[in-house]
Amino acid sequence: MLPPHFWRNLDWPLLALAYLASAAGLVAIAAASGTSFHDPAALYYLKRQVAAIVLGTVVLAVAAAVDYHAVARWHRILYVLMVMMLLAVLVAGRHTYGARRWISVGGFELQPSEFGKLILVVTLAAVLAPAAGQVRRWRQTLVPAALAVVPAALVAKEPDLGTAMVFGAALLGALFAAGFPGLRIIGVTGLAAAAGVGAVVAHLRWHVPLPLHAYQLDRLLSFLNPQANAQGSGWEILQSEMAIGSGRLWGTGLFSGGVNNQLQFLPEANTDFMFASIGNIGGFIGACGVLAILALIVWRALRCMGTAGDALGGIIAGGIAAVLGFQTVLNAAVAVGVVPVTGVPLPFFSAGGSAVLANFMAVGVLQSVRTHHRRLQF
Repeated sequence: MLPPHFWRNLDWPLLALAYLASAAGLVAIAAASGTSFHDPAALYYLKRQVAAIVLGTVVLAVAAAVDYHAVARWHRILYVLMVMMLLAVLVAGRHTYGARRWISVGGFELQPSEFGKLILVVTLAAVLAPAAGQVRRWRQTLVPAALAVVPAALVAKEPDLGTAMVFGAALLGALFAAGFPGLRIIGVTGLAAAAGVGAVVAHLRWHVPLPLHAYQLDRLLSFLNPQANAQGSGWEILQSEMAIGSGRLWGTGLFSGGVNNQLQFLPEANTDFMFASIGNIGGFIGACGVLAILALIVWRALRCMGTAGDALGGIIAGGIAAVLGFQTVLNAAVAVGVVPVTGVPLPFFSAGGSAVLANFMAVGVLQSVRTHHRRLQF
């Protein structure tokens, strides 16, 4: 039986926002998957998402009830388990669209990288917490960086560069919450981006080898000029921009008989390009509303970081905020053609059982930080 103060200290606004986003996501998934709630395709994705949310609720409740200190004490085992699962994906994972990202566990298809993000956050928090507030020197970041590089490299090998970048965001968020100077983090991020651009330029001009598949390089090049290969690698970007532009201010409306039906030409309309689907259905207003909901969720996570009773909880909350915030920005940026195409889902909105479970688990861990820290006000 949970004590009364547990319920008083829950972040009820965060819970409300998570379920509001999930409910709006259900409508968007149905609209992007078919033209009617009676459409078999729409019902297929809708039923799977509802089942994931129901199971996610159970996962959230368990994560909130368990003391995050107890979970952190098992961080070594959790980290090894994560690495083993990612290795299993590379060896025996299901091959889809040129990548191995899913593995069958007990008859269920799971994407270990989705859960790996949260495991990495907990691991980094356990490692950084003892020196929190004093993490100032570069050498103090070597161990956390190594812990992040291993799963990021395995995920990039699948290949899934977008999710690998999310692991990097988790590292930066954890370092910031642990007291590493923010300006240095910004500088490192800028240098990493410049190095990536420089590597591509060097490959194109001097044929310097790149650890990328041919289709990944095509995506990078089509991002610069999608019209040059409108029927090939530039197709996704052009269709996404067209879907968003057609939505205009108020959108085409749910299940409209006009442009909304053209979403069938938008690849992964209910997952990777969910923001483009929302922009078409709800227009500029709907897209802004979605970003506002997700921004509030990230804000609640940051607020949890600021009010955490100890460094461990603060770093966990900071890492989760970085992961959710980065995924939101990246998914939206891909949809509007600001960055190259990556397969990163929009948190709480995109279809996908593993992503839904991981997101609800993250919310549960944030609730645990609020209800199990050492400075509770009864």
